[in-house]
Amino acid sequence: MALLPLGSEARTIADLFASEPGNIFPLLTRTQRLDMVDYFNSGRVVQFENNLLGRSSLVELDSAYLKVLTSIAHQVEMRMRTVGKDTVITVIETVLTPVPDSRLTQWNAHWQRYVSDRLFKIPGIDDFIVKKMSRDLRADLQDAMIFPLVQLTFQGENHDTIEATHGLDRFLTPSEYKRFEPYLKPSISYHFDGLKIKPVKK
Repeated sequence: MALLPLGSEARTIADLFASEPGNIFPLLTRTQRLDMVDYFNSGRVVQFENNLLGRSSLVELDSAYLKVLTSIAHQVEMRMRTVGKDTVITVIETVLTPVPDSRLTQWNAHWQRYVSDRLFKIPGIDDFIVKKMSRDLRADLQDAMIFPLVQLTFQGENHDTIEATHGLDRFLTPSEYKRFEPYLKPSISYHFDGLKIKPVKK
């Protein structure tokens, strides 16, 4: 596998996948992760029995990106990049409920987390509103989405864009969603800017 020079070490996302201490992959042992990479590199996607007796599989992998289905209801995407002389791993964990819901975290190569709301803020439903809503309609939308569910995914040939979608079309009935649809954009795109992840200006 091609290696990318990152800082003082040549590392790949597969190396970091194997070294993750269990905060992201508590269901998979280091040996299982290494085996997943070996099978994938030989052209096979193999399901492994995880620690909860479910099935996990590595489904995408290159030198800087991977996607793992840790169970039928959970997936993890990891994107490795260089910021200055440091290696940064951006991790998106998504619960695959009928309406997927994601969280994003960032880590260094030693799996120490960067904790700051100023680096990335997951969008709320208000961030998807593009046209002025009446007060009553906005109140109805807020009542419908007491717990906003937002899915994040890496996009682009190099997985260097993050797309956020609100999933309202799956959460609400078709007739209810039709009331709000004219006021909403279906997605928001983000780009990397150093350690920060910022909305793409349009």
